[in-house]
Amino acid sequence: MYYTQEEDLARDAKKTELEFASARYLLAKLKAAFLQGKASLLRLIFLVLSVAALLLPHYNISFSFPWWSYDISVGALGIYNMISDSIWQIFPALGNIGAGKGIFLLTVCSLILLLVTALCIIFCIFAWIFSFVNIRKSAIVSVIFTGIGMLSQLSGFVLSVIAVNLSGTIEHISIKPLFGGLLGLAMLLGVLISSIMLTAAQPQITLSDADKQRIEIKNKLKNGEITLDELPVPIIAEEKKKEAESKKKKKGRENK
Repeated sequence: MYYTQEEDLARDAKKTELEFASARYLLAKLKAAFLQGKASLLRLIFLVLSVAALLLPHYNISFSFPWWSYDISVGALGIYNMISDSIWQIFPALGNIGAGKGIFLLTVCSLILLLVTALCIIFCIFAWIFSFVNIRKSAIVSVIFTGIGMLSQLSGFVLSVIAVNLSGTIEHISIKPLFGGLLGLAMLLGVLISSIMLTAAQPQITLSDADKQRIEIKNKLKNGEITLDELPVPIIAEEKKKEAESKKKKKGRENK
């Protein structure tokens, strides 16, 4: 153990130098993907706002009978309330009241389109999470699913307008239009524009020349082109030279 101690320490020093370079490279990729550039920050902001917009209802349906009354909001919270209150079990029966069958079909279609929009936003979030792997490809995936989400959101808004106009012909059912659909559409438009900006001009990974050389050396080691014993200690001595030069300059200034 003592006979090969110096060689083992030298090998550990080389491995540590390459691993620290890989860690700095990963941090640079994460910074470029999530924090560097206006487009990356805008995509993050609009994604968060798109999730929040799902909670806002497209319209409210009010059922008013002498023996019972209930309000349903066509949105993410409305779906939760319908399930928790078990209204979904009697909701089809309410569609048999007068022209309520049309309201029932429009509401079901609106809820399905809302779920499609939510799935598209989830895919966009996953694309954002894995954007450090490849910023441009993740932005392209985000553009595709954002476009699908906008189409479903726009279709849901059109159905809400039809439902509002149809509710005027029914005595016990009234519908109040709300702004959730338009606001969600605007947030998705922001995600789409910022994603397109990322595909056109993606942020560059900023890394020192010494770390770039270390990454190249590490790739050669993986491919078997070189061995660890062939490398010097330190592998790249440029940073130490710069530190020594800066210290000499400081000492020279102090002496003056």
